[in-house]
Amino acid sequence: MEEILTTLILSAIGGSMVVSGITEVVKQNSKLSGIWVIVFALLTGVVLFGAIALVFALPLAQSLLTGFLTGWASVGAFNTYKESKGGM
Repeated sequence: MEEILTTLILSAIGGSMVVSGITEVVKQNSKLSGIWVIVFALLTGVVLFGAIALVFALPLAQSLLTGFLTGWASVGAFNTYKESKGGM
């Protein structure tokens, strides 16, 4: 059980950089703002890891949860970085 949780968390952390990058590119090239940035990041993570699960025949539920955690981590990581960069 611990191994599964560790894999989920590490995959979410690694994938959050990719989802953050995709979200930033879309945000800069469109009028995406507010709550829709968070929704877009969550959907991007779920779609990305869902596609990975289908291509590599991985468990779908575990991959979708990883995608959700990835999207959530990417939004939180980016907002924390942005606040610390422009703050004080």
